[in-house]
Amino acid sequence: MKRKCQVCGQENGSCNSYYFSPANIITICPACLAFSCDDKAKIARRAHKDGKLVKEEGAKKRW
Repeated sequence: MKRKCQVCGQENGSCNSYYFSPANIITICPACLAFSCDDKAKIARRAHKDGKLVKEEGAKKRW
């Protein structure tokens, strides 16, 4: 499933979503998470560091 990065606007299958407040979620691609200086990327890095990854309900397990 492709998601749209809220920093660069690209659609990417590797984007992750993070809770940055109880009701808000930010979606970001790995490149922006690692290298962007945008304020949204800084918020996402903090959420990543705090372990606030949004887990998908229908995600398949890989064995």
